[in-house]
Amino acid sequence: FSAYSTGERTRSFLKVQDGCNNFCAYCTVPYARGHSRNVPVSECVRNAEAIAAEGVKEIVLTGVNTGDFGRTTGESFLDLLKALNEVEGIERYRISSIEPNLITEEIVDWIAGGTKVAPHFHIPLQTGSDQLLKTMGRHYDTRFFADRIAYIRQRLEGPGKPKVFFGIDTMVGLPGETEELFQETYDFIASIRPAFIHVFPYSRRPGTPAASFPGQNTEATKHERVLKLEQLCDRLHGEFVEANRGI
Repeated sequence: FSAYSTGERTRSFLKVQDGCNNFCAYCTVPYARGHSRNVPVSECVRNAEAIAAEGVKEIVLTGVNTGDFGRTTGESFLDLLKALNEVEGIERYRISSIEPNLITEEIVDWIAGGTKVAPHFHIPLQTGSDQLLKTMGRHYDTRFFADRIAYIRQRLEGPGKPKVFFGIDTMVGLPGETEELFQETYDFIASIRPAFIHVFPYSRRPGTPAASFPGQNTEATKHERVLKLEQLCDRLHGEFVEANRGI
C-alpha cells in the first residue's frame, strides 16, 4: 500500500517501496516485511501531487530498500525520479536511503543534469571490512563503495556548489569483528569523509545466520566502538559544515 505523511511538517515522507530480497546475515527484514515490492510510478506521482496540493515543498522518498523500486511493476527507480521531478509545486526531493549498488551512475548523471533531487544521500555501509562484508552477504566491497562516493562527488560538486551530504549506516560489534577489523572500518570511514555516521551496535536476532556465528562481541565492546565512531562523526560533520560555509 502506498502511503505518505501529513501534518504540520515542512516535508512529507512518501513511501514508494517495501520489503527486501537481500537476506543479509544479520537482518530479519525479509522475514518480517516480505520480498521487495512497490506501487506503480503513476500512483506515486498522484500521491506527490496530493502532497503538493497541501502546500508541502519537499518530499523524502522512503522504503525498506528504496533503490529496488520497480521490481514488481517492471519500472525503475530512475523512472520514478524522472516522473516525480515533473510534479508542480514540489521543489525538493531527498532519497532517504539507497544501497550503494543501486545508486547507479545513470541515476547520478541524471541528478547532476539539474533536477529537484537534493545533493543528499544516505547510503548504508554496515562495515568497512571487506572480510565482514562478504560474511554478511552484502553486494559490494569497500573499493566499490569508495568509488561510488567519489563518482557522486565528481558529478555533483564543483566551484560555487555545495558539498554533497553523505550519511552512512555503520554497524559495530558484528560477530567476528575483531579490534583489527573494527579499525579497518574506522579508517575506511575516515578516508571517505561522510557528513554523518548513523552508528549502531549489532543486535543478535534469533533465526538469522549471524545469530549462530562464532566471535559474538560483548555489549561493552560494542558500546566502546559506538563511542569511537560517534566521535569520528562529530569531527567529520564539523569539517562538512566548514567546507560549506559561505556557499
